[in-house]
Amino acid sequence: AAAVLLLAAFAVRTVLRVRVWQSSETLFIHDGHTQPTSSKTQFNLGITHMQRQEWDEAVFALVRCAHADPLSSLPFYRIGQIEILRSRFQSAERWLSAALDKFGASLMVRDEEVFHDLAVALFQNGKIDAAERRLRIALELNPDFAKGWNNLACCLVARNIYDAARASEKAVSLMPENPQYWANLALLARHVGDRQTSTEAWQAATQIWPGIPEPRDCTWEFAPAG
Repeated sequence: AAAVLLLAAFAVRTVLRVRVWQSSETLFIHDGHTQPTSSKTQFNLGITHMQRQEWDEAVFALVRCAHADPLSSLPFYRIGQIEILRSRFQSAERWLSAALDKFGASLMVRDEEVFHDLAVALFQNGKIDAAERRLRIALELNPDFAKGWNNLACCLVARNIYDAARASEKAVSLMPENPQYWANLALLARHVGDRQTSTEAWQAATQIWPGIPEPRDCTWEFAPAG
């Protein structure tokens, strides 16, 4: 009888563990709840919640990660991204600035992405000059950063429409498969009086995305890095 009970208990534990291992998501959630002081498990838990758009849970886990590994910029960076996605730009600016304060400590994402995302928050907070500086740093780090060129174009619109149009052309040359870049170029080229480029750019945008809305202003791109 004792052997039967032991086997039954083992079977239950095995079934439970198999369920935990059904996917990386269930494993990260399980380990995150059982290891609250581990920076690695809390980071994985935070990213899992982030991917599921469970923002509050993601932030809670990432804050625990930051407490467990105060030298890492990653939890600060990811919380900043979440705050942008929630349109909490003042908070996003604080978290992303904190991530850059730890620049070089244990940054595991591409450096230009951190400067870029801080620029997004700064721009939304009305700090246009600061946003432009961060974008230019991002482009110094990676001159082939198409998203950075597109967003620099949008940042420059009010200051110098011609520089904005040139930045937009650079974005298109680096990532011609992106219809939004073409749409932005169509808009900016029209404003500088280059009707031919505007027409060709809009045709390219609609060929890639037939239902793309006609642009009324330059559209920023924010796509959190993986």
